[in-house]
Amino acid sequence: MNQADPPSPSTAEIRQQLDRLRQSVAFAGSERLVAFLDFVVEETLAGRGALLKETVIGNAVYGRQPPYDPRIDSTVRVEARRLRGKLKAHYAGEGHTDPVVIDLPTGRYTPRFSLRAGSPSPHDPMGEKGAIFEKGRGAAVAVMPFHALSADPADETFADGLTDELIFTLGRVHGLRITSRSMAFQYKNKPPSLTDLARELGVDAVLQGTVRREGDMLRVTVELSNPQGFVMWSDRFDAPGHERMRLQEQIAITLSSRVRLDSSQIRAQRAGPGPEALDAHARIYRARQLLDQQTPATLREALEIFTEVSLSTSDYARGHSGIADCQCDLFRLGLTGRDDAASIARQAIRRALEIDPLSVEARTAQATVSAWLEWDRDAAQRYFQDAMSKGGTARTARLFGVHLTYVERHDEAARLFRDARAMEPFSVQQDIAEAVSHYQARRFRLLTDVTPRAAPPEVLVHIALAHLFGGTPEEARRLLPDLPQTLGEFPHLALAHAEILAWLGDEPPPVPPPDASWFARATLAAARGDETGCLDALEAAIATQELPAVWMRTDPRFDRLRPTPRFNTLLDRVAPSA
Repeated sequence: MNQADPPSPSTAEIRQQLDRLRQSVAFAGSERLVAFLDFVVEETLAGRGALLKETVIGNAVYGRQPPYDPRIDSTVRVEARRLRGKLKAHYAGEGHTDPVVIDLPTGRYTPRFSLRAGSPSPHDPMGEKGAIFEKGRGAAVAVMPFHALSADPADETFADGLTDELIFTLGRVHGLRITSRSMAFQYKNKPPSLTDLARELGVDAVLQGTVRREGDMLRVTVELSNPQGFVMWSDRFDAPGHERMRLQEQIAITLSSRVRLDSSQIRAQRAGPGPEALDAHARIYRARQLLDQQTPATLREALEIFTEVSLSTSDYARGHSGIADCQCDLFRLGLTGRDDAASIARQAIRRALEIDPLSVEARTAQATVSAWLEWDRDAAQRYFQDAMSKGGTARTARLFGVHLTYVERHDEAARLFRDARAMEPFSVQQDIAEAVSHYQARRFRLLTDVTPRAAPPEVLVHIALAHLFGGTPEEARRLLPDLPQTLGEFPHLALAHAEILAWLGDEPPPVPPPDASWFARATLAAARGDETGCLDALEAAIATQELPAVWMRTDPRFDRLRPTPRFNTLLDRVAPSA
């Protein structure tokens, strides 16, 4: 390379910069230009840059029929000029510090790539002051033999089997290095102190736990400790004793989903966690536990933790993407306004992608914002697919499944829910997502067969509705004692008890609580047979962009209104017919 030439970025760095450009302000709303840029970059990386001619681009990107003819069609030339302008605007503005520069020289369609002199690699975990990751090969974890607290040999066999399952399952997680079974079990009956153990094995953390029997139930407690012997996080799992084998697998799979550090550098084994990363991960784990409970109080507490992590760590994207997750879920429950949630979430996603352009969590949040806050089905579809292509998570699959449910692609949604459940068997969010999806897809039997024991309120409501519309209304009546008469902390569920009474033919309380959402008022009016009141409330729900309004197309509660012109006019405002 000539000394005057700028340094050349790697293929991975070029693709990371391409991700930045896709998310940039300059390219917002310019999907076709992004497709143009994607095509010429990927063709060049594949060694076919010399073949990039107007005809090739016109046919590949713009799909001309008959084939593109540059003598009579100037689209590619015009779009190339626009693309050069967008690139120039980006690098003159928000991209002025981007490590990689992609430009399209005038008169050519082959892009040029350069690395700014003195810039850190965009994926270098040591690139920022105060970085919590360091050069390494991922995170090393020792899984110690679990301890059975009873004298029952069957419990000890279960504990050993669980240890084996954890070693096997965690050993398959990208970015984790797990000590072998022979190494772990040599300490079974003579465990050293945690500090000595961590030093001897050279690990970043130690995973251990106990198995206890309580009647016919097994309780498994798990904790992860740092090399100094302090517990970073703990978790607990309960299941009937007769489900021993299934419980081992479910715990191992759930922990494999939750234990990984949310860093593409860790997953690629190009970085390792410093002490601050382990502390940040412990707080993120707690925030995930709270996020999963899906109550107003736990979502707000999770938001506080994600915010603390985002402020205290310079190179951990998960704090920022977690903020976006919380904003989306607070909006889903009607606890924050659309504009506030969208503004905060978009800013958090942008920062997460600046830190880690390959962050699956940030891409999932981006898809959720498009689906829930912007009602942009096409953008949501692209972002969900993008997140899945980069590895996906249980949350990605679960929320993609919800999105496909409200566009009535129920079979695809069901497959994604199965994938999400396989990745994270213990999840309240999963229970809620499946309940909503089964109800909207009118697969009532899948809900009415569910045992409602300890189900969250949102699931109980949908089980009751499935009984009402599935032909077993008295079963819905039997669920009423388990459903609080007031769910005022959940605006979209605030009238659920009264609504179920109304569907059963009983007279509910006459005045709705002031904190009920417009959609909740609409479904109560539908249950009472108040067509005008229902349509008025639906119109208000759409005007304020309450998320449940997207279910108008499929919700059985509105079946009697479907033939009316006003209902269909409102429906077109939510989800225009394809």
